Amino acid sequence: MQAEGMIKWAIIGLGDVVAVKSGPPFWKCEGSTLIGVMRRTPGGARRWIEENDSKLPAEVAGFDSIRSMMEDIGGDIDGVYIASPPGSHLDNVLEVVSCIDAGLTNNLKGIYIEKPCGRCAFETRSMAEELLQRNVTFFPAYVSRAHERTQVLRKLLLEDKVLGDKVLSVQYTQIGSSFARGLQGVGDAIPWRLNAEYSGGGLILDMGCHILDRIDYLFGPISVKHREVHRKGGSSNSVYPSVEDYVWMTGTIGECNWSSVDSYGATLECMWDFSPGNHDEKDELIITGESGSVRMAGMGAGLPIEVYDAENKLIRTLEFENPEHSAQPLIQAVVNEMRNVDTTSDGSLVRSPAKSANAARTADVLDAILGDYYGGRFDEFWERESSWPGLRLA
Repeated sequence: MQAEGMIKWAIIGLGDVVAVKSGPPFWKCEGSTLIGVMRRTPGGARRWIEENDSKLPAEVAGFDSIRSMMEDIGGDIDGVYIASPPGSHLDNVLEVVSCIDAGLTNNLKGIYIEKPCGRCAFETRSMAEELLQRNVTFFPAYVSRAHERTQVLRKLLLEDKVLGDKVLSVQYTQIGSSFARGLQGVGDAIPWRLNAEYSGGGLILDMGCHILDRIDYLFGPISVKHREVHRKGGSSNSVYPSVEDYVWMTGTIGECNWSSVDSYGATLECMWDFSPGNHDEKDELIITGESGSVRMAGMGAGLPIEVYDAENKLIRTLEFENPEHSAQPLIQAVVNEMRNVDTTSDGSLVRSPAKSANAARTADVLDAILGDYYGGRFDEFWERESSWPGLRLA
């Protein structure tokens, strides 16, 4: 099958994630270009275009609303990237859907939604259902699935059998938040990533979701068994977020048909500590199998993978280059899929490894971990902060 033509994108939301990580790939990937951007602040999109004019394709139009964008260029848009904070993802999808129903855009093939895709599983599944009904593919921005490091690890597990025939346990520890962006509030304002109304919870929503999703991708679906969720900080700060900053959980890996190696029944233990005062930061993923283990940082696309034998002796280290734009490998795969590309000369994936089903499973796991802290996550819990059981225990 011959590949289809250029995929034309529009971006909704122009925050920091667009600057380097995810924005440029939409006009740098092969077969992809950017034709429109939208920011609700009056004149904000046009100012962004002026500030980035030397980097952008020749003609990118700026808009203050989704409706006005679709009325003007909706007939030319093939894909939409929703880059706003998670708290507005569902509303933005529903606005796009209303434009589809109104006939303002009839070529839309896919929507690429920044992670976490919703504040909770209900929002994520609602978006998936709305898009499925209109035959528009939901691509979640779980970028680590397409990183070279993740793909090499799949090969190590599946073909090289570095852990033997079965994974026994997966452990992850993160202490500190140096990988997070945008944690500096303005005045007494809480950064949006630490405000449940905008983010859905603490940094586990922004960072931990990547780890949980990668475990799902490599090994299988996660079943949560035990969890502890706390708000450790705040005693010495006049302004401190109400969301959790410490999460510990255990669980098991379920059965599936996509795992890199037999992992059914493997134990899982994860801990995230984002509380203040942690000077010795840590980021380590340990995968143990019948004949050895693999150790690597959980965050970051360019950090090495270390392979150990059954006697815990280091036998192999694999190094990787950090991509200029962390999201580009996944976005290229999304573009390839939307164009029906069969083969690639650059080694990029021809189909996106991230779809709505894995976004929903990761959202389910996050809800299972955090549900007790928030007194449930099946309603608009961000509007009833005073009722959160986790705050009463802090």
